[in-house]
Amino acid sequence: MGEPDYDHKVIKYDLDKAKWEQSNRKCLMVIKYSIVESIKGAITECDTAKEYLERVAAQFVGSSKAYASTLTKQFVNMKYDGSGIRTHIHKMSSMAAKLNKYFKAPLPDEFVVHIIMQSLPKEYETFHVNYNNSVKDQWSLDQLLAQCVQEEERLKSHNGDTVNLAQDKGKAKKRNYYNKQYKKPAQDGPSESSGQGASSSKPPPKFPNKPRVFSVPMNTCLHCKQEGHHKKHCPDFLKYLLDNGKDQVTFIDESMYLEFSTSTWMIDSGATVYIANSLQGFRSKRMLPSGRRSIRVATGKEASVKAIGDLHLELTNGFVLILRDVLFVPSLRRNLISVSRLDDENIHSHFGDHKCVIQYNNKDIGLAIRRDMLYLLSLCNVVNSVEASDSVLVTSNSNKRKRNDGETSSKLWHCRLGHISRGRIELLVKAEILHPLDFTDLEHCIECIKGKFAKKIKKTAKRSSGVLEIIHTNICGPFPIRTMDGFDSFITFTDDYSRYGYIYPIKERSEVLDKFKIFKSEVENQHNLKIKIVRSDRGGEYYGRHTPYGQVPGPFTRFLQENGIVAQYSTPGKPQQNGVAERRNRTLMDMVRSMISYSTLPVSLWMKAIKTAIHILNRVPSKSVPKTPYELWTGRKPTLNYLHVWGRPAEAKLFNHAQGKLDDRTVSYHFIGYPEHSKGFRFYSPDRHTKFVEMRHAVFLKSDMIREA
Repeated sequence: MGEPDYDHKVIKYDLDKAKWEQSNRKCLMVIKYSIVESIKGAITECDTAKEYLERVAAQFVGSSKAYASTLTKQFVNMKYDGSGIRTHIHKMSSMAAKLNKYFKAPLPDEFVVHIIMQSLPKEYETFHVNYNNSVKDQWSLDQLLAQCVQEEERLKSHNGDTVNLAQDKGKAKKRNYYNKQYKKPAQDGPSESSGQGASSSKPPPKFPNKPRVFSVPMNTCLHCKQEGHHKKHCPDFLKYLLDNGKDQVTFIDESMYLEFSTSTWMIDSGATVYIANSLQGFRSKRMLPSGRRSIRVATGKEASVKAIGDLHLELTNGFVLILRDVLFVPSLRRNLISVSRLDDENIHSHFGDHKCVIQYNNKDIGLAIRRDMLYLLSLCNVVNSVEASDSVLVTSNSNKRKRNDGETSSKLWHCRLGHISRGRIELLVKAEILHPLDFTDLEHCIECIKGKFAKKIKKTAKRSSGVLEIIHTNICGPFPIRTMDGFDSFITFTDDYSRYGYIYPIKERSEVLDKFKIFKSEVENQHNLKIKIVRSDRGGEYYGRHTPYGQVPGPFTRFLQENGIVAQYSTPGKPQQNGVAERRNRTLMDMVRSMISYSTLPVSLWMKAIKTAIHILNRVPSKSVPKTPYELWTGRKPTLNYLHVWGRPAEAKLFNHAQGKLDDRTVSYHFIGYPEHSKGFRFYSPDRHTKFVEMRHAVFLKSDMIREA
């Protein structure tokens, strides 16, 4: 009776053992792959992952008492290093938490606050004195963090962008004076250290350990090495300063070349630099501050240079032409190649017979065909030629796709992405979120002009250093047309660090507090962090109602106070102080107007368009952040393969358990967005009883939605 049961157990044991051995081998492989070679070589081979981990742990066994002693010494003697007051307090709080685990008893908050106060620089001395004399209650670590951050912002606004430590300031003055008196040999360009110490009125410090060594005699210019004058009076140096950054091109009238794409490269013998009007194709680049460098065209006007980098061009014969120090000038509509720069790199240009032959090492590597006053360079995807009969320019695409399905059309993706700017699309292509696109069809978008035309106003802002540190909020509305759900306004919440945004439709402004509670519960639970600051305007829904004695704090303000959230309000008549939320609302409305103008759907669907716009904005680059908001918010790169043009007709497959064998399998709808809590699409049909549905499977029709600009 027991033998069958025994055989069953043996079979089960063998199967479990085989699974365990396979898992054990995988664990060993992962562990060994994640350990550096220097440590891996010191560990002998083992049969099980557990034994291997024990031998790894044995390599790092140390004394817990020595660790606690070192940690205590670091905690007591730690000083602020200028990395940011929030980072400094978090670092000391982490050290206190480690000491709590060792001593098996929590350190008193008063003691930790006192040690942190002692670690602050002398700029915070007044803040420390006020705390000792004025504050009756003891601060918690959260209160100390909030007050120190406010004090840091006050010091920044009073002293500049950064709070300098006393020791760093002394070192800086000493270094500046030393650079002024003991200069290194001058380079070809102007020295930036010549004026650093000129503003100091203090007597020169003494350097007993450093000899007085000059690179040139005392009465010699550091720029031209001639005697009789100093560098600041040198004519050559002054001329260098005047000419620095003023490159010149002779491209005058662009109206003669409108029939050619803006991606065309032209050979210009009068240009002194390489110029590109797009960042696409750059292998490396560095952005330049505004006004740092500019170029001068023949008409006398100047164009600002936004970036500089290296660019590779593949010519018709496969030769890759490497252009160094290419200037990115988006205001110019043509790409120019300087003949003089090519000559400096031993690449020669020979002109004649309505063409320019480019040679390297006496070999023909490229060909440019003359068109009016300039020469068009033939690339691997665009080949230019001249017919012998009448010298007519002929252009052909050598790498033309066999199937033109519109997936490489930048116009199509411009519409899919809610009419965002060309620069954002180029960043998506560079980050390999989108495949390479053809930007020749994205010259002008009438819908963008209708929806986005406005004056350009440059503003500045100070950024936070982490998620949920600052939340910007604002209400937009009411609108004259209510949605089908009865909403006429919406409220936005935007994270300052990542620029990730949330949107909630509202019917009354009194719903602000309820929506904020929903937002607060979700984001704090998802990130395991607390909201520190909420920035808004001074409206009654945020601050409180107006009385003859001023504004009385309302429910929203009292809720922030009860939860330890610092409220920041803009002053009356200064909406730019809440600029992030104001610009977010403006961007949303610009996109919505363009999307509705491009579609045939009624204006009453504006709320669906706004939800689609915020979904897109969270997944495309922003000028304010280095990555997409979605990546900074979730830690993952977004995917855009599922995006479609808003309002596009589609055939959606509905779930119908009573569907007959001869009934249609799909229903005609219009695409209006993406569901928030499911994976699929949201559709609208004005003729059906259920006007709004969410479905996973649909076929989007390729109609005349992608119209010519």
